[in-house]
Amino acid sequence: MKPTYHCIPCHVNHMYRIISQLSPEADKAHSIMQQLTLMIAKNRYDTPPDCAYDLYKTIKELTGIDDPFATVKQQNNDIMLSLMPQLQSMINADEPIKQALRISLAGNIIDYGIGDVDYSGYLKKFQDLVHDIDIPDKFYNQFIASVANAKKILFIGDNAGEIVADKLLVEKLNHDNITFVVRGGAVINDATIDDAQYVGLNKIVKIVTTGDRTPGINLQRSGKDFLHELLHADMIIAKGQGNFETLIDASLHDFVKPGVKVFFLFKIKCIPVAEYIQKKVGDNAFVIREL
Repeated sequence: MKPTYHCIPCHVNHMYRIISQLSPEADKAHSIMQQLTLMIAKNRYDTPPDCAYDLYKTIKELTGIDDPFATVKQQNNDIMLSLMPQLQSMINADEPIKQALRISLAGNIIDYGIGDVDYSGYLKKFQDLVHDIDIPDKFYNQFIASVANAKKILFIGDNAGEIVADKLLVEKLNHDNITFVVRGGAVINDATIDDAQYVGLNKIVKIVTTGDRTPGINLQRSGKDFLHELLHADMIIAKGQGNFETLIDASLHDFVKPGVKVFFLFKIKCIPVAEYIQKKVGDNAFVIREL
């Protein structure tokens, strides 16, 4: 998806929150914000996540801080791990995969690229979110059929904390060949290999990184291990808006086998994406792309 004018204030506001949290002296903060805002204003990027890649690269160069959300991601992982017994108790024995899909989608509210997450009464909010998620029959039926027919499933994750909910879905899929993908380095609050190991995903599935710090997928910067997994997958699950923005209209014919379906699952967090799939900000998105 190409950036729109909506992306400019979104990126600027996000950078403002980051630089404010890093608390450099006022003159330095002013200089950093000027440089970042100029990058955003050029709006020369293929997708919004590609802009975020350059912004976080520049933040590291200017501040020396590699992972501004390190503490936040740890908190997210710990909170979600503490909720695992309650999440597991929410699984309906009759349709475990459908309920696990709801829980996985609800986990996508953990996104500091859009704004802060309020954890007051979080369990109740999470339970309400799960209860209100209605999965379209068309999406669910094709999802189940793809799981049954796939020899290899590629699951592209999104955020720290959220991957705990994804872990529950991975378990309920009960498939013996799933590879879980995380980012190749710190960007926003996206999950990295450290997060995947911390929540125990590496104990149940193979983990690879994108080899890249884009908060989405940039095929030109991706590592060979990820590209190998992508090419050999029979089914792709892509969590989060960043993965949608970078993959929904990307040229995948040289990277994905013909006939493979990509199942996008995320909460809609901005106007351009909402307009692209003709929904509203805050809606749940269930999108299938077939190669």
